[in-house]
Amino acid sequence: MADSITSIVVPLDESSLSETALPVADELATALGASILCMTAGWGSTTEELAEYLTAKAATLQAPHSTAVTPDTFPATAIAEAAGDGSLVVMATHGRSGVGKALLGSVAEDLLKRSDRPVVLVGPRGHSGPSLAGGVLGMTTDGSPVSAMILPRVAHLASTLGLTARVLSVHAAGGSPLGGAEREVVDRAMESAVAFLTAEGVPATAEALMGADAAEVVARWAADNHAALLAMSTHGRSGLARTALGSVTVKTVHDAPCPVLVQRSAG
Repeated sequence: MADSITSIVVPLDESSLSETALPVADELATALGASILCMTAGWGSTTEELAEYLTAKAATLQAPHSTAVTPDTFPATAIAEAAGDGSLVVMATHGRSGVGKALLGSVAEDLLKRSDRPVVLVGPRGHSGPSLAGGVLGMTTDGSPVSAMILPRVAHLASTLGLTARVLSVHAAGGSPLGGAEREVVDRAMESAVAFLTAEGVPATAEALMGADAAEVVARWAADNHAALLAMSTHGRSGLARTALGSVTVKTVHDAPCPVLVQRSAG
């Protein structure tokens, strides 16, 4: 089972986009019994101005919270250092050009290279989804061991939030799974994931989706099913290009109507 989450780190940069992560973080923190750290790396304004900004934004939160300004530090480094054991990062991003022409520079992909802590990415449409609690979580798999790395984290969040899980794979029109694995391998991986989640007390089923573009198919599924959360694993190499469903995480974050949980594998 994944370690318990006791702290949620929310990077802010004085933009309205970055602030879309706050309601998501607040709901997660309340459900998990965690505190929230609102932080910035301190570029472009004085420390005093940034401290005032963070204090004002943190005051809108229901969960216990604190603030931190880390001056003259590369943003991804500052976030990685703040996100220690028991931490979950929740951050907004445009989800383009390698996850992000926004938010403290282009740091989401750099963060995933530096840290194996889980990250919830809120894309441009990701804050418009339903409330997290009691909703549906879609977890993607291509049958690889990497795609299964996120299972303990999914089980922990789903059980805490009362989510129903759907284990998703994407197949071409002829039935071949996208990502290169054999159909039997993907089927076994889906069955194993469902069994794991069920054993952890999470209601789970498997669903094979059809389409040529995995990100488009997954994002459309999330919209059609009013998903509260999507979950994917990534190698954390070359930005977010090498992911559990091929090269789809970046586009999924951009197109999804809900936040996307990303976990970098250790391998």
